Amino acid sequence: MSPQEFFDSWYEREYYRTPGPVAAVQDLLSIDRIDEIISDSELPPTSLTMAKSGQGLPAEEYTFANGVIDRGSVLDNFRNGATIVLPQLHFADGKLYTFCLALEREFGARIQTNIYLTPSNAHGFGIHYDDHDVFVIQVSGSKKWEIYGNREQLPFKGEGFRRERDDVGELRESFTLNPGECLYVPRGMAHRAPNEGDEVSLHITVGIIVQTWAEFMLEAVAEASLRIPEMRHSLPRTLYFNEGERAANEAIFRSLVDQLRDKANFEATLSVFGSNFIMDQGTRVRGALNTLAAGIAADDRFRVREGILYSMELEGEEPQVTLAGSAITLKPDLAPQLAERLAAGNLAISDFSVEDAEDLRDTVETLVAFGLLERA
Repeated sequence: MSPQEFFDSWYEREYYRTPGPVAAVQDLLSIDRIDEIISDSELPPTSLTMAKSGQGLPAEEYTFANGVIDRGSVLDNFRNGATIVLPQLHFADGKLYTFCLALEREFGARIQTNIYLTPSNAHGFGIHYDDHDVFVIQVSGSKKWEIYGNREQLPFKGEGFRRERDDVGELRESFTLNPGECLYVPRGMAHRAPNEGDEVSLHITVGIIVQTWAEFMLEAVAEASLRIPEMRHSLPRTLYFNEGERAANEAIFRSLVDQLRDKANFEATLSVFGSNFIMDQGTRVRGALNTLAAGIAADDRFRVREGILYSMELEGEEPQVTLAGSAITLKPDLAPQLAERLAAGNLAISDFSVEDAEDLRDTVETLVAFGLLERA
């Protein structure tokens, strides 16, 4: 299906399962890569968790006393039916990281991966729903999926599933997700995924960490409050305990709401959200060290790295380019030329005509260092 069809008909509404395997899944991850990570990588306490029979395992069952992961205990628990979970593995794996970056512009949201390696005939977690939308990508083995009901409202971030409070509804459908197949599950839809068959199951859960209109409106209120002096006053001493002052206090509240309506600024709020979203994106700098070590000649051509977000601010005394991890101030004569070359997708130092050649070189090298540019 087209992306537009997905967003119009399925996103935040209904689960969707691909009608067949997608060959490119096999390029993302493998059990051999998981074996390499567990055996050869640094494993700090937050890099791995485990679950069995629908419950998380206590950390002391697979860590040393100092909290460091005990690799032998991890594999021994896995042998005895526990699922290995590798949270946020995209930060340690270049292929997964590039994959996440490619999705962030499409969704306007942070994208993360959690990896689940489940022994045969076992399952990691019981029936639950997530507070974020997910794509499930089955890499190897098979998983039986059970889809239950939807929450009445989409959950907010942190509004997780609680067995004693939430009704999962009736079982709607069960099916087997086979290698190469993908599944989309919107946040708030209850599900369960026991293993199927005698093979170990490896799947990637891609989490879409959205921001909501509620968060945007809270930022708008905070931004507008800077221009409403009355918002700086303390709450009245009579607010909680004096019923006779309730009407007067409500009148103050209504007055402030009216002022917020008049002074809330969409563009200012969008600027804050947009800059934060770009700067919070992780950097992707593969190849940058080699480029900087070899040196950059005037005619060496560079391209904008795929999936990297940036924005240009050309107004004001100090134009700047904002990208992951940094905001770089630009000379006034360089800024419009750089904006034009970045929009075109490629550049070389020799493309520019500026007064300060040293500043130009420093800017290009900085954009390489922070991952916006790579060799064409």
